[in-house]
Amino acid sequence: MLRSNLGAPGRSLLGQILGTYLVFVLVVLGAGLAVTAYVRGRLQEQVQASDLALAQAIALELDNKLQHAQAALVDLAQLDDLRGSDELAMASIFRAFKAARQDVDSVYWLNADGLLRVSIPSSARTVGTDYSGERIFQRARESGGPLVEAGVVDLTTFNPVAVLGHPVYSDDGRFLGVVAANLLLDELSAPLRTIVSEQGSRMNIQVLDGEGRLIASPDRARLLQQLLPDLPGAEVALAGRAATRLGAGRDGQSWLFSAEPVGSVGWAVVVQRHTSDAFAVVTDFSRWLTALAILFAGGGVIFWLMLSSRVIGPIQLIARHNRSLPMDQPLPPTLIAQIARRPDEVGDLARSLHGLRQTVAGRIAELQTLLATSTAVVGTLDPTAVARQIISAVGQLVNVQAATVIVPNDQGILRVLVSEGHSGHAKRTLTITPDNPQSPSAMALREGRPVQMIAGESPYFPQISYSEGFRALLAIPIISAHVGGVVLLVYRTRPQPFSADEIGLLLTFANHATLAWEHAVLYERSDERLREIARENARLYQEAAQERRLLSAIMASMDDGLVLARDDGVVLYANRGVGAMLDLADEALVGQPITAIHAALDRLAASQPPRRVDERHADDGRTVAWAVELRRGEQALWVQLREFDVGAPSGQLIGRGLLLRDVTHERALDQFKTTLLGAVSHELRTPLAAIKGHASTLLQTDVRWSEADQRHFLGTINAEADRMATLMRNLLDMARLEAGLLALDRSPWLIDGLIRRAVSRMGTPAGRVVEVDLPADLPPAMIDQQRIDVVLRNLLANGLLYGGDRLLVRARAEGDSLLVQVTDDGAGIPPDELPHIFERFYRAQTTSQRHPGGTGLGLAICKAFVEAHGGRIWAESDEVGTTFSFTLPVASLVEESVI
Repeated sequence: MLRSNLGAPGRSLLGQILGTYLVFVLVVLGAGLAVTAYVRGRLQEQVQASDLALAQAIALELDNKLQHAQAALVDLAQLDDLRGSDELAMASIFRAFKAARQDVDSVYWLNADGLLRVSIPSSARTVGTDYSGERIFQRARESGGPLVEAGVVDLTTFNPVAVLGHPVYSDDGRFLGVVAANLLLDELSAPLRTIVSEQGSRMNIQVLDGEGRLIASPDRARLLQQLLPDLPGAEVALAGRAATRLGAGRDGQSWLFSAEPVGSVGWAVVVQRHTSDAFAVVTDFSRWLTALAILFAGGGVIFWLMLSSRVIGPIQLIARHNRSLPMDQPLPPTLIAQIARRPDEVGDLARSLHGLRQTVAGRIAELQTLLATSTAVVGTLDPTAVARQIISAVGQLVNVQAATVIVPNDQGILRVLVSEGHSGHAKRTLTITPDNPQSPSAMALREGRPVQMIAGESPYFPQISYSEGFRALLAIPIISAHVGGVVLLVYRTRPQPFSADEIGLLLTFANHATLAWEHAVLYERSDERLREIARENARLYQEAAQERRLLSAIMASMDDGLVLARDDGVVLYANRGVGAMLDLADEALVGQPITAIHAALDRLAASQPPRRVDERHADDGRTVAWAVELRRGEQALWVQLREFDVGAPSGQLIGRGLLLRDVTHERALDQFKTTLLGAVSHELRTPLAAIKGHASTLLQTDVRWSEADQRHFLGTINAEADRMATLMRNLLDMARLEAGLLALDRSPWLIDGLIRRAVSRMGTPAGRVVEVDLPADLPPAMIDQQRIDVVLRNLLANGLLYGGDRLLVRARAEGDSLLVQVTDDGAGIPPDELPHIFERFYRAQTTSQRHPGGTGLGLAICKAFVEAHGGRIWAESDEVGTTFSFTLPVASLVEESVI
């Protein structure tokens, strides 16, 4: 019946089936078009909603980040140190704030006038800059809370930043200034780059500020550019509403733009996705549905036209049942019996298909199990975890009740690594030597093949396994050429041998397990080696860092200046001494050519003397040394410079060095010695000559001198001897002052008596008048009488020597001090020489020309004696004379009786 119905050419069954099939095709096509339109619309809505949700999430995260940064800035502004004027404390707080926040580029303080006073990091280029006209300062001064200003460039680091500002007020409401922090726009862009890289499609994410400038983007190069005209929908988002637009991008292609406002700051987030990527699912769905419809319709027509009803019917029947059942289930027996009776190819096909399904079902089951177990085994790199996965997989592949993985230890003894189904005693006590001839594990490793033992059949069946209730075992070797051998033991409680298929399946699995085991062990070994290398590198780095810190501390603590440069002359290091001598920042010298230091020396040099070379040249690997006098304002500084080569232990030149040493004190000592010798030799020559001449005259025997002449000669000798004694006493006093050994014998004295006594001893030359103006109620002074007497005599002698016809001595009480003044009516001292007249051996040019004698020590001794009493001395001069003034401490009421 089936044969006649399917094969009769005059019947219309095929036509009916074909007509039905065509109607079905039309229905499917119509339904497919309707479904396509609906699904396309839904997919487009989902894509737009997905991009808008992404923009909302980014906007929310950005808003939270800004609010968190504003909250941190508010907490910073509430610190009491910001209300003071201690800029060092502000710098310390700002440094800690910046270290705690990786997204902060700089933190700075604008005072009430808008001047930048403190900045971390600091730059001489920006500190002191007036920001009073900047928008952030004006807005912060008018507002009462934190605010955000985006789209600027930090003038200290030149990074694009967003500015956070907060006003600071005193407790009484007075505006003190603005604390501000610059957020790195690159930090705001980092999450966007992560999102774009994870999407793996042509998309872009931009964040615009209120003026349409780009402040966050995966592309750093476009930051701060004006992009509002290029992003459709962005203006809507900046107005506070979400928007989705289809439009052309900067490349002229079609893009989907989804914009979302950032509410708290008036910014906008725009997610831009290429329409070919955004609607790829929709396009693919339509394309595949169309292709499927065409293939379905055209293939069906061809199929029905080419096949005869004699073939198509049974094949359709078999195929229908074949598609409806999984491959691991056989076809229905009635179907196979009905078609298989046919002696033609259709019957052969039915019988072959039935046998094939049975074979394939078994193989598929095995392969699925093997694939699943192999995947699980290679899913970890921990050797113990790999062993556990092997045991678990074996239980799924074959029927076993226990399994064990045995590995050799460092001595080669086989020990249990992982076991399942055994008692804990067996796991702890099982040890096997590799040369054990009775052990199945040792035999499997030695021979490289599976070894099976059945209790009762093999005399070497392990007793410990038998005692645990196992009656069959199989040892599978897992041998690796790189990490050694491992043995997999599987057990059964029944004395049932493992079949060849089971052994083959386990061997196939063992090959996969070998690779996983090898990878895990090698990874563990390499990981341990890497950890050892990392520890050694860390130790070496710490030692090198410690040595470098020690060397840097030593060089930084040097009073001398030290500069180290590469062999091409670029400065690598300059300590603080260099900056102090050359009035430069030592950090500013790093990276500059060493010629910049020579230029600074030439700029500060008082003159331009030729370099004095120690008959050696730096090109020969030797030292160059010279000295130069520097002028910094009124201060003179002598610096000795030495250039030297820096060589490696192998002798190779690796750099050059420059040592700057302050030799001002040494040169002053040399000058002091020279001046002292000149002054002493000059001042001693005259009295010695006078003494020698008068003494020789008195000793002449051929002339008899009168008593008056003799007294005159002896008086001259006595005066010149006193002059020499005074010179020696001055020199000794200066030596004691230099050594800090000058002792004062203080007692209360009436200063008026000392003044009158000094005037009386000095005498008054003819034509000169010395006036003394002293109040009657002068209090006593607590002084060393001999030292102050020297001061008075030196000042009186100076006035009589360089003054005119009149000399005035005055004194008066001023609080706890006595003021003594000696005024002459001479030509005066030039203003440029007044600061130097109290220096040792200094003599004014005008007076030294009129009176060439003198050592230049008198006023220096006066200054030293007065300052030793705790007073001070100074000089005032004009065209009508000079006044020398000094102060002395007044004796208290509880002092001894007045002398």
